Amino acid sequence: MKRKSEWNTKKKKRRAKANHDKGIVDFVKILRHFFPELPVWINNMDDPRVQGYCIYTQADYIMMGILKNICGTKSMNNMDENFNEQSCIDNLRYLSEDSYLTEMPNKDSLTYYLKMLDPGQLAKVRKKMIQALIKRKNFDRARVSDSCWRIVLDGTGIHYYTEKPNENCLIERRKNPDGSETVRYFNKVLEAKLILGDKLVMSIDTEFVENESEDVPKQDCEINAARRLLDRIKEQYPRMPICVQGDALYAAESIMRQCRENGWHYIFTMKESRQHTLGECYEYIKFEGADGWKDEICEENGIGIYCNNVDEVAGKTEKANIFEYEYTYTNKDEEDKKKHFCWLTDIPIHRHNLEEMIGFARGRWKIENEGFNNQKNGIYDIEHLNSRNYNAIKNHYLITQIADIIMQLYLAWSQVIKQTGQSIKNTSSRLLESFRRHTINCEDAIWIEKRTSVYLE
Repeated sequence: MKRKSEWNTKKKKRRAKANHDKGIVDFVKILRHFFPELPVWINNMDDPRVQGYCIYTQADYIMMGILKNICGTKSMNNMDENFNEQSCIDNLRYLSEDSYLTEMPNKDSLTYYLKMLDPGQLAKVRKKMIQALIKRKNFDRARVSDSCWRIVLDGTGIHYYTEKPNENCLIERRKNPDGSETVRYFNKVLEAKLILGDKLVMSIDTEFVENESEDVPKQDCEINAARRLLDRIKEQYPRMPICVQGDALYAAESIMRQCRENGWHYIFTMKESRQHTLGECYEYIKFEGADGWKDEICEENGIGIYCNNVDEVAGKTEKANIFEYEYTYTNKDEEDKKKHFCWLTDIPIHRHNLEEMIGFARGRWKIENEGFNNQKNGIYDIEHLNSRNYNAIKNHYLITQIADIIMQLYLAWSQVIKQTGQSIKNTSSRLLESFRRHTINCEDAIWIEKRTSVYLE
């Protein structure tokens, strides 16, 4: 009975803490704190519509798209149904700062707008958001050795088709056991994510992996997309110190050379299948005597080993300092297993920075865990096809990235969510309920506009 009583007491405490959650009001407070000019940035985009026939502002459309994502409304039809409330109209009017708004835009008008909008315009809005965050001091400790911002590269497929949807899609052909061929069409995207904290992984730029036409002799690939992406990041952030991270796919000399020419550092996963000569030389140097090692490091009390200037032995032109980390863990069958990691970088490794570098290198998984995994299996469902128009697909995706930036800041700030252990799906459901049932009033507006300090973990 005592254990049951304690359990009930914990439930009551969680309910009491959850009652302090202001829902959409707290979300808007965080949005206004970090991005007070967001509606202005959106309305300043190049508008593709005929102005004489416009009923809604661009901020009306984009803010509604952001709300669709943060409220976990996956389909456009559900958005029309869920947002058909007077409180939704009033709240959108407050968010978009459109005093003439009297009705929610419907899915058809939003889709029509996104078909015409240049995706580069939304990318510019995202850039302003990222610049606003970088200028703050809250995130400086996420840098490599307090100097370089970490940008992680990774690609993923977002839509798959049995019939060809457009001429820019990628094509995959598979041989069946009976000798026939199965053709699958898909859209793929390469993301550059800026790491601002343990659970803050923000989209800084996006490159769509796409064919120029349907008759190309060779399809577009992640490496080519990565080159384009890195060129654009250098152009947009010319003075930003960067350390590029990625899996073994990006451990190519062309990418490493591009990083060097841009004045950036890099940390890539090391695999012998990708860098065979480097792998052989590293094993030889390590056998003869590594530059150094350190045991009982990191959370798992593992061992780290490093060798500098392996590129000189291997005859490579780009710098390759290699380090590895290994630890022992017990699996579900109570068997001892070993976990091994290996990376290459241009940053010199020594005993004093080895543990720190291992921590930074393992952070590459953040783009898959806090990045694509949450966006696919969490509240956004980026694989859901909101439109068959390729331009609209790009804009839907970019709106999701903008919404995710705000949502991550809200989750990192909210003490109520942390104290109650509320999942992101439940948080999204509560935001939808609050958006539909609570109208932001004058008292809420004072709370939102009140100057506050935000402390992020």
